[in-house]
Amino acid sequence: MVSEQIIRDVFEVHGRLFDHKPVLQGHIKAFVREFEEKRGGREVEQLEKISGQVLDIKDKYLEEMKTALDTFLTNIQAKASVAVEVCKKIEEKENNVDVGQLELERDRRKREWDTFMQKQFERSAEVDRDMDAEMKKVAEEYVEMEKKLQQQYVTST
Repeated sequence: MVSEQIIRDVFEVHGRLFDHKPVLQGHIKAFVREFEEKRGGREVEQLEKISGQVLDIKDKYLEEMKTALDTFLTNIQAKASVAVEVCKKIEEKENNVDVGQLELERDRRKREWDTFMQKQFERSAEVDRDMDAEMKKVAEEYVEMEKKLQQQYVTST
C-alpha cells in the first residue's frame, strides 16, 4: 500500500516535471490567436484577388496562348526535323570518306612540312654562318684599330 502510494507520487512528480504538453498547447493556442488577430482577413482578400487574376488570364489570354503555341511549336518541330536530317547527311558523308585518301593527304602534308622545316634549318644555318663571318670581320677591324692606336701612342710619346 505504501509502495503503491510512493509509486503514484513518483509518477505524478515525473509528469509535472517532464510532461510539457499542457504548457505547449497553451503557447500554441496563444500564438494562433495572436496570428489570426493580426492578420485578419488579409489572406482571404489576397486569395480572392489572385483568384480573380487567374480567371481573367484564363478568360482573356488562354485561347490566344494556345493558338500561338500551336503555331510556333509546329514551326519549331519542322525546323528541328530539318536540322536532324542535315545532321544525318553530315554523318553519312563522314562515314563515306575514304580513309586511304585521308592517309595519303596526311602523308603529303607531312612531307611538305618536313621540306619546309629543312629549308628553315638551312636558312638558319646560313644566317649563323653570315653572322659568324661578320663577327670575325668586326673583331679583325677592332684588332686593326687597336694596333693603329698603339702605334700612334708609341710615336707620339
